[in-house]
Amino acid sequence: MGLVAALLGSLGCGRGGETPSRPAEGGVAAELGVASGVAAGEASMGAEEGPAAAQPPAATPPAEDGAAPADEAAETPDKPLVVTIVIGSFAEDLRDAVEAGLRESLPIEVRRGPTWDLPKSAYYPPRRRYRADTLIDLLSEAAREDREHPEVRYLGLTSVDISTTKGRHKDWGIFGLAFSPGQGAVISSHRLKKKAKGREHVAFRVTNTAIHEIGHSLGLAHCAEPRCPMQDAEGSIANTDSSDQVLGPECAALLAGGG
Repeated sequence: MGLVAALLGSLGCGRGGETPSRPAEGGVAAELGVASGVAAGEASMGAEEGPAAAQPPAATPPAEDGAAPADEAAETPDKPLVVTIVIGSFAEDLRDAVEAGLRESLPIEVRRGPTWDLPKSAYYPPRRRYRADTLIDLLSEAAREDREHPEVRYLGLTSVDISTTKGRHKDWGIFGLAFSPGQGAVISSHRLKKKAKGREHVAFRVTNTAIHEIGHSLGLAHCAEPRCPMQDAEGSIANTDSSDQVLGPECAALLAGGG
């Protein structure tokens, strides 16, 4: 099939959304993906692990273990580059699925970066979650300091619960978050695993969410095209599960510069 979903301009990125109270990068509203069934004021389900003392090397360009050979990279100079960064932990099979899905669904080059420690600065003790907007700030800062690839996007992959501010809700659990356009995005497997039918289903969800978020980072907004991964989740997992992970004609044309 293709692959995943999650956030955008007026925020809400498919999982119910509005613009966070925090100013969005470059004046662009952040988008978010809220897990289905999370009621306002609902108690946190808790993060999978506590904060780490070490800060991520935000200013350090990623180690490109999976970088293409120089001659191969030279053949596709016009493709946007996306580097995946594991923050804390993220299952290897899910990372493989995300990277393969991004390559299949979007006209981009994907390379594998390093693993960062969970940043203490992003931890929100009252709900035992990590703030997605802070993670994006760190990812964006690192991307901007990557002088070899000035337009690179850094996609954070984590297994801990993440959140952002949504309307009057100070801390709202989400699937992922990105700026549109922007150089940083993050997704979490924490909520996408809930009520999944199996491992393949989890991989499908995280991939679709990654496609959605990177689509936003490339400038795409939410759309109404059936089964397109850029659909707004509208507060549930339904649109994520029903996507075929292939951009609809309108979104594909916009990304190609023809819209």
